[in-house]
Amino acid sequence: MNGQDTAGHGGLGHWLWQRVSSLVLIPLTVWLLWAITRLAGADYASATQFFSHPFNAGLAILMTAVVAFHAQTGIQVICEDYIAQPWQSLLIWLTRIACFGGLVLMAWAILGIAGSSPP
Repeated sequence: MNGQDTAGHGGLGHWLWQRVSSLVLIPLTVWLLWAITRLAGADYASATQFFSHPFNAGLAILMTAVVAFHAQTGIQVICEDYIAQPWQSLLIWLTRIACFGGLVLMAWAILGIAGSSPP
């Protein structure tokens, strides 16, 4: 097996995971649009009440996780296709760190809102 075959198989995996995450994002986006319309113009107490339901907090965290994964995978493919080494590996790792860090911060914020009591 030469290098070309190995690269082709990795690309297939990225392609497949991009499609799977896209499909998962469809219902999550519908939920997000519903949540935005429900919370438009709402105060902090209403947002706290909305996210205090485990279903809504869970979907918000799941949406964040899937978006982070989808973005990281897409940016990795772009880096692999258009960026030369050694920058390629560095940018891929920085993207992974940024996406994971963003996910952790968003989950912490969502759980913080969900666990706080209204003023």
